[in-house]
Amino acid sequence: MTYKEWADQYYESAMTMKERMNKLKKDMKSASSSALAEMSNRLMVMYGMYRDCIETANLLAARTGEC
Repeated sequence: MTYKEWADQYYESAMTMKERMNKLKKDMKSASSSALAEMSNRLMVMYGMYRDCIETANLLAARTGEC
């Protein structure tokens, strides 16, 4: 696997995570107050994972000179 392919995989994972975050945000609009805190925590964890994927993809892409 090349650095570009690896970077692309991380980028795809980030986009999948972003889609899941958007769905969770939509679900939060109609959630009960008891579930809202848990969903908010889950959203924060997912955002951290999203940022990690983006940063890793950028680092790997920089190794190939495509950043």
